[in-house]
Amino acid sequence: GRQQSPINLEVGVRRDRRLPMLRWDGPSEPYQAVLVGPLYANALTLTNLEGTMTVSGLPMRLRNMTIHTPSEHRVAGEAYHGELEFSHEASVGSDRVGLVVSAFLSLGDTTAPFLRTTLNAVRGFAYTFNPHAVNGLSYDPPVYQSDIKPPVWFSTQEAAGGVLGHGGNYANYMTYAGSLTAPPCTEGVTRIVLRQPLSITAEDFALVASLQGHTARPDQKQDGRVIYETVTHPKGG
Repeated sequence: GRQQSPINLEVGVRRDRRLPMLRWDGPSEPYQAVLVGPLYANALTLTNLEGTMTVSGLPMRLRNMTIHTPSEHRVAGEAYHGELEFSHEASVGSDRVGLVVSAFLSLGDTTAPFLRTTLNAVRGFAYTFNPHAVNGLSYDPPVYQSDIKPPVWFSTQEAAGGVLGHGGNYANYMTYAGSLTAPPCTEGVTRIVLRQPLSITAEDFALVASLQGHTARPDQKQDGRVIYETVTHPKGG
């Protein structure tokens, strides 16, 4: 296909004042999501998420959050340590359309608070793989080295504040026509890449990377596609 993701976000970027502010609508109270580990998926994935983001008048249902190491997208040729990809979908007649909102991860002194419960569950995976790991969760895996799917308390509204609210990301992003990055790499997906990276500590990043390694799909050809960006300054001004 000619609309594959990820791409290097550098060439053919145009500012568009018509791009809307982003918003997630979802439960105000935490609910149980499920963390799928690296033995089931290429990358750690939080599933059973709830909420919607409306794009071009179409409510897109939030489905999952995938943690990639390193980032799949590059900005001016440079990759970030990681990338969170929030996948959405909707039905239009007999067709299914997709939306993926990406947030970069960059090393910092703290980890974004909304990721705390997810990373606690990730530590549980580390415990199943290594019974001597410190800070293992209190539950015991059914079989050593089996891949369990622990529940995770997740708040869509907390994520909205921590992701879209960070650095004015709700109005500080780039977007282009792309695809999913996992087979069959379906095209016709709206890709939104938020400008301001989220913080993750070196310890938390090392934990994720040690479990799944390199999960980023290689850069794909841009093939003349236009990348649209908001008029907001890259640093949120």
